Amino acid sequence: MSVVLAVDTASSDIALAFAVDGEVAGSLALDGAQDHSRLLLRAIEELLGPFRERLSAILVTRGPGSYAGLRVGIASAQGLGLARGVPVRGIPTLESVAAASGLETLTAIHPAGRGEFAAQDFVNGQVAGPLRSARPDGLRGLVLAGEQAGALGGVEIAPETRCRAGLEQSLRRMDDEGGATAIYLREPNITTPRRPVAGR
Repeated sequence: MSVVLAVDTASSDIALAFAVDGEVAGSLALDGAQDHSRLLLRAIEELLGPFRERLSAILVTRGPGSYAGLRVGIASAQGLGLARGVPVRGIPTLESVAAASGLETLTAIHPAGRGEFAAQDFVNGQVAGPLRSARPDGLRGLVLAGEQAGALGGVEIAPETRCRAGLEQSLRRMDDEGGATAIYLREPNITTPRRPVAGR
């Protein structure tokens, strides 16, 4: 028996799915409440149940997406893979969006903060351009799919749907999947705390 787990923490919601012998057997989504690190491993245990003893591979969303969420998801997948002795492979967020959309030609998007989206074009189901940052007015007139795409007239793709589609797509090309290095649209806005000034 082959059991493949997919982990998607690119959004505020945690999404998980698993397949048994090449067929998706279950999935779930839960509110991460900005606390992916506390909730993720417990959710994996609950989803897999007795199947966790047969785990043969882990797929994890690489991004773009939530900086903290991606770090937790990738680190947890790598730790679990090491503990179980199984390979960990990466799934780009926007490729999963494209797969979930059911569209051949589209612009896949994902919220990137600051009112912007990560965007990438697909033609005939294949990546057709580089990852880019786009504001909503720059997406007008395009066929869109992704999280928050519904508000822009596109196809809304929820995290659980994206996770299941990414798993299904990856099952068809397991030998081609890349590593689990994170893909960021931009570096996070993190600064070093200022040192206190003497006398203040």
